[in-house]
Amino acid sequence: MKLPKWLWTLILLLIGSCLIGLYLRLFTECRILGDIADFALVMTLVALVVYAYYTYMLAKDAWTISASFALVPIPNNPYHFLFLINNHSKHSLNCWCNLNATVNGQKVSLDGFYGGKTSFDVQPFVVANGHFDIIRDILAKADLTVEEMKQKAGSANPKEQLYLNIQFWYSPIGTNIVIHNPRQPHYFNFVKEQLVADF
Repeated sequence: MKLPKWLWTLILLLIGSCLIGLYLRLFTECRILGDIADFALVMTLVALVVYAYYTYMLAKDAWTISASFALVPIPNNPYHFLFLINNHSKHSLNCWCNLNATVNGQKVSLDGFYGGKTSFDVQPFVVANGHFDIIRDILAKADLTVEEMKQKAGSANPKEQLYLNIQFWYSPIGTNIVIHNPRQPHYFNFVKEQLVADF
């Protein structure tokens, strides 16, 4: 873990005051700086206790079951997305997703991982990735083309053209614990050719 600059500065000041105080106590008659060195020593011990506590809390927190996902468009293809799954914990996880896609208000049923029918295993502290294509995986199943969607884009509500109400959930492998992240709604804007989060 990388320490912040302010903590390095504090540590160096404490060490420096201890060394100066020790030198003055051993080789001079000055006692005030010796008392400052004693105070710095006590504060150093306090800092060590606090540091040990937060180190313990960070290590303990890594056992908390946690995962998230992100959608990243592939360069030069605004209709193709990487689906990145980030496992933030020390547990191996089974992860599921359901895009809950609707096109022009009609539900589009998807297969496999993106339809919530199969899981994706993710190892501890790993970012795994899959991908899906709006044209091939969603519009083709709705029997529509990009050109048709673009023609209607000017007059239609972009949220009604293609909407994803994404569910993402996971469980540690070999357990019955299931954790659902809040749904993350998105819609695809065919005029700008980009996926927009709908908050």
